[in-house]
Parts: sequence; structure tokens; C-alpha cells
Amino acid sequence: MKDEWIAIEVKIKGEFVDLVSAILAEHGCSGTIIEERKLDTFVVPEDDLNPLADYVLKTYFDALHEPQALIAELEVVFREIPILENQTFSIQAGPVVDMADWSEDWKQNFSTFHVGDRLVVRPSWEAYTPQADEVVIEIDPGMAFGTGTHETTQLCLEVIAELLDYPDPPLNMLDVGTGSGILALGAAALGCRNIVANDIDPVACRVAGENIKKNHYAGRVEISEHPLEELPGQFELIVANILAEENIRLRHAFFEHLSQGGWLVLSGILKEKEMLVRDGFSDLSLESFPSRYRDEWVCLLLRR
Repeated sequence: MKDEWIAIEVKIKGEFVDLVSAILAEHGCSGTIIEERKLDTFVVPEDDLNPLADYVLKTYFDALHEPQALIAELEVVFREIPILENQTFSIQAGPVVDMADWSEDWKQNFSTFHVGDRLVVRPSWEAYTPQADEVVIEIDPGMAFGTGTHETTQLCLEVIAELLDYPDPPLNMLDVGTGSGILALGAAALGCRNIVANDIDPVACRVAGENIKKNHYAGRVEISEHPLEELPGQFELIVANILAEENIRLRHAFFEHLSQGGWLVLSGILKEKEMLVRDGFSDLSLESFPSRYRDEWVCLLLRR
């Protein structure tokens, strides 16, 4: 299990924070802070940034990386992006960070919030009394991504809630790239009976397992570290809140695991990559539904 992380600090204008954060995520970072403000899965700030101001992104990689080699690699990647080619930015190595310090840092900017009409997500350090037919899940992300505050996470949760409210809701679900287990937990709380929460990161699986156990959904949610291609069975609902390119790479595995009439929810996709993903799935026999958008992100809904 990873217990130390290298901090890489990137100084960039506010207008490029989203883009640079997404690039960092694609190259293996395990989380990002913008000037002490903590962010969720795909690293978009919750508050508006001044596009002309300079911001320092503190992004974390596991300690197996060699800092200077990683910095050199990132500099090349950034320069290959046309919009960044003539921009001024700097990259430098920061300190090594312990897992316990990281976990405590999340508490600064994560509080109880609602998704849709029924689902409430709260951290363990805040109390909440549910109203009417609300269901509450408790989530502490630790070193795994997913508090539910990110736009893509909320889009997925909203679609899950809608599908589970249908007269014939999906009875089983596969959560690909489960992270903290937030989507699996939300689905379980909203009534989905059998869920497989899948992630190849053992830290994510451990954190997801802890979150599922303390919410008393261990009987409904199974944790799996197996690669998607090795998982058995088919599912009436598959949700993948991962990067655009990963969605495309796994498309045939998604299709094979999707039962006839089953729903496929794809997110973690920047608006500019929506057509890339749609084109990537165009060779599969899937019915497409209108996209859902929030800020710079998109969520796709398909059905077999």
C-alpha cells in the first residue's frame, strides 16, 4: 500500500487550471490542491478562479516516481498542447507527503450536501438529520478520489437516481473505477440490490471497502480489484466515471458486461472530448440519449 507521495507544484494562470489539472490526472497524479483548496476526482475548482491570476497546483504522485524525470516529462506534455505553447508556467518538486496528512487535509473543504431530491452525502465529522424520504451516506475519501462534490460525480449520481426511480429499475450495477465508493454507495442507498465496485488501485479498494462497511452496505456491494476484462457476469447498469480515453479503451469490455436493455453511464469526460468518446462507441449497438452537462464536463447515457 502506498503511504508516501511526491508533491509536484505547477504555477499557471487561472484560465488554464482545468486543462492542466486534467492533463495531470491523465498522467497518473493521485490528487490536486489549488492553493490549499482541495478538489475532487477530476480536479476542477468549486469556486470561480481569476483567469488572469497565477495559481499554484500542488499535485501528488506516488513516491515511486523520480521527481526530476517526472517534471521533465510534464514540461514536454504541456508544450505539446497548442493553447499552452506560449504560456508561462513553472513546475517544481515539493515535499514528500504522508498519507495521514493527506487524509486530514480533505476535512477543510468537504461538508454535507444534497444530490437530487433524496440523496444526502455527509462526512463523518458532521451530523445530519434526514428529512422525509431522504437517504444519507457517510463518505470519507482519504487517499481515494470521490467525495461527490465534483461535477462528474454529481452528474453520475443524478443519472443513477433517475434510473433507480424508473418502474423497472436496474437491479445490479457495476461501478468502474470506484475510488472512494461514492457511486456504489449512492446506488445502494437509493435501492440498487447488487453492486460490484471495481478498481485496480488497492488503496481505492481499501477506502471504498471501509466506506461501504461503515454505511452498512457490505451485503449489497462487493469490492473487486480484478481488471474489468476479467470480471464475470453482466449488469443492468454500468457506471464509469473515468477519463475519456479510458472509457474508449474499455468500450468493448463495457459492452460485453452490459446486459440486453442495460444502461451505460459514462463520465469523467471534458466537453471538448465528448465527440471523441461518442465516435469511439459508434461501432457498438447502443442507443444514445441526450448528454448532460455541468461546467466543463459531460455525462453520456447509452443503452443496449
